[in-house]
Amino acid sequence: MNQETCRILLIDSSPERFHALSSVLKEGGYSDIVTCDPTTVTVNCIAEVNPHIVLIDVECPSRATLEQLVLIRDHCPNPVVLLSQDENVQDIEAAIQSGVSAYITEGINPSQARPVIEAAMATFAAFQSLRRELTDTKNQLENRKLIARAKGIFMDKEGVSEDVAYHRMRKFAMDQKCTLVEVARRIIEATV
Repeated sequence: MNQETCRILLIDSSPERFHALSSVLKEGGYSDIVTCDPTTVTVNCIAEVNPHIVLIDVECPSRATLEQLVLIRDHCPNPVVLLSQDENVQDIEAAIQSGVSAYITEGINPSQARPVIEAAMATFAAFQSLRRELTDTKNQLENRKLIARAKGIFMDKEGVSEDVAYHRMRKFAMDQKCTLVEVARRIIEATV
């Protein structure tokens, strides 16, 4: 992504750190930097700003910060870089579990800005891809379970083999212009 078109939401409670980090980002070629006070950060705020990445600069991530990160992860997913002085392994793990894509403990200089942001965005994209794949796989498994259950009901009711039950359900789905899963749901609902 082009640095000039990359919108960064910078969240920092310290005006000194904000100005320092903002300067570093500008020196690194980033110009679309939006700021937000950590006490006012909400999912709606992030959705309204619509950043490409969120940078949070805190001395030590508090429980409230981690809870906000979970809300962001679950309701308005964005890559997040957390800059902190806290090197505690448990705190770093908690931040990563809360949705942080990159955790930086030594500050950041202009030459590091782009690699850190690009790495965080790539990590986020890979995680989102895995998340979608997991959701799709779970849905496919659930659909297969529904179809298998409906086939069992159909086989019992009609006294036919599994193969015949499947083909009749499939033919009915084609005739009705609906999916096999919809037919399976109808069969199951009819027996409840």
